[in-house]
Amino acid sequence: MTMSFQTKMALVLTIFLWASAFVAIRAGLQDYSPEGLALLRYLVASVCMAIVYCRLPQRNKMQLKDICALLGIGMLGIGVYNLTLNYGELSISSGMASFITSQSPIITTFFAIFFLRERLNVVRVMGFLVSISGVGLIAMGETGALQWSTGLTYILLATIAGGCYSVLQKQYLKKYHAIEATTYVIWGGTLFLSFYTPLLHQDLMHASLKTTLTVIYLGVFPAAVGYIAWSYVLAEIPASRAVSFLYFMPFVAMLLGWLCLGEIPVWLSVIGGVCAIFGVWLVNQSYRRPIFYTAPQ
Repeated sequence: MTMSFQTKMALVLTIFLWASAFVAIRAGLQDYSPEGLALLRYLVASVCMAIVYCRLPQRNKMQLKDICALLGIGMLGIGVYNLTLNYGELSISSGMASFITSQSPIITTFFAIFFLRERLNVVRVMGFLVSISGVGLIAMGETGALQWSTGLTYILLATIAGGCYSVLQKQYLKKYHAIEATTYVIWGGTLFLSFYTPLLHQDLMHASLKTTLTVIYLGVFPAAVGYIAWSYVLAEIPASRAVSFLYFMPFVAMLLGWLCLGEIPVWLSVIGGVCAIFGVWLVNQSYRRPIFYTAPQ
């Protein structure tokens, strides 16, 4: 299936904004707790989504059960994801965090095969393996070794939550506009995170203006704009194909770290980025190949 120009632009925008989020989170955690940062970010995102939602020229009449389901998906895909990601980035660099979370396509593809009836073939598997090897080289180049820690455990949990989110949301994008679905998902995440309001109040008392503006950026762009673009992508192409493009994210994050933080990447990381891109290309080509496996009927 050939992607439209609009879908390609939505993918580029999503990748750039989400890659920038890893750097911005590290900056925000200087003055904010993981819980306070997540809550402020999605309070801002919720206001943005409310404005966009109310300005829709036409809205579908949503069933109560679908609203509750989307709120629940938001609690997992927004609430749990951001809490675990923020805790992970207390000790894990933004580049390393992006490496681990970029593996969510493996989780998403597994669920997409068994629950969304999507299919798998040899070239697609090869593409995923090449991409995993590529992001592995990025991590090795940045840290010199892969060492397990509490921070890595948190990032892994965030990866699982993100993979589940992409799969669970897709069925509702067939029934509702991407903005409608994303709005309730973000509201659900914010509702879950509102439990940490006292922590946010404490953070706001001592946080600098610069750090607060960084968190607001996270709410407006990677959160609101990024999730709208991602929902549009999921509505247009299969979930397993869409998430394969997220392998671009560590490479983009590496470049942003270079430009914004002065983190000069080593050649091993650059080679890893090229491998990750090649793996994405293989996955895209795989949709022109015969299928050898599908979910049981």
